[in-house]
Amino acid sequence: MFEAKYTDVVDALRFDIRNGRFGGRNVRLPSFRELAKEYNVSLVTISKAMNFLQQENVVDIQGTRGAFIKADVSARPRSNDIAVIHNFIGDWEGLHAIEALESYAREKNMGVLSLKAAESIQYLPELLTKLNADGFIFMHSSLTEDTALALSHAHIPFVSFNRLDLDCVSWVDYDNTGSLAETLDFLLASGYRRIAHIDFKVDFGSFQSELRRIYREKLEAAGCFDERLFIARDTRHDMRRQYGQPFLEAASRKAVGYLLELPELPEVIIVRSFSGEVLLDEFARRGIDLEKHSQLLFTLEDIQDYPERFPALLFPYREKVRAGFDLLYKFIRTGNCGPERIILQPVRKFRTYQLIIS
Repeated sequence: MFEAKYTDVVDALRFDIRNGRFGGRNVRLPSFRELAKEYNVSLVTISKAMNFLQQENVVDIQGTRGAFIKADVSARPRSNDIAVIHNFIGDWEGLHAIEALESYAREKNMGVLSLKAAESIQYLPELLTKLNADGFIFMHSSLTEDTALALSHAHIPFVSFNRLDLDCVSWVDYDNTGSLAETLDFLLASGYRRIAHIDFKVDFGSFQSELRRIYREKLEAAGCFDERLFIARDTRHDMRRQYGQPFLEAASRKAVGYLLELPELPEVIIVRSFSGEVLLDEFARRGIDLEKHSQLLFTLEDIQDYPERFPALLFPYREKVRAGFDLLYKFIRTGNCGPERIILQPVRKFRTYQLIIS
């Protein structure tokens, strides 16, 4: 109990000092007795906390003269708000993500500002460095290199929910490549050879190129690679722009058309992002019972709907949001902006299934 209280005081003092609550560098802090009263702890606890901060070079304790601020102090006013930057256009996954962040922020008496990156992407670095927020979370690959460098140079904490290959970027992400490799190993060991992978086309970052690389390497090693079976033709953005809110259903129907262009249906279809029920219904509408021809395996966030009779890799959505918020909150409290990286593992739902080659 004592240790937890002591560490809480260290975090609170560090945060208040670095955010200018007591003034700038070289300013004398209130006495230990006044600080103990302010933070509602004993004189022993405040002394221990201040000695710890002296070891971190945050304060300089000069005997009877008192303690002085030694660390650089942010010129940014503290707002008790974080901002989430995203490219959501009314889709329910985005709404769930922001609601979860708001819930976690309330636990820390903080608020959440929501900003859409696509509306001001060319002005985003300047806009964010001037925005009165204590830190930023970037979703759906909304973080660009220019924005990351601008925030890093301004010593403003931020966390990305997708990987960006810059030394200054802290991120939280799923083990997409590792889980795909494990899934392909499992399917190949089960005897499958015609394995399709279907997803939206992704124009940014290296996410999809890495998935394609893993897919090609695994299937080439097994002597069964067919480039036509890695299908990624339409972007989410283009489908939203063309079809509006029901874009996912429209994209799933288009995916059926792409699969039917193949000389024969694959033995396994790894479905990423699309609606499983719409896929099955669209095949049925065209007079095809898909389950008689192909095994479906879903890779998606665990809040998304899919036909649960099929195997799946479920990515822990709330765990990702929680991990990202906790990492940002730590940066805000400590003044340390990382970088740190967190890789989350999926929940595997296919090991319990008996996959049978038709």
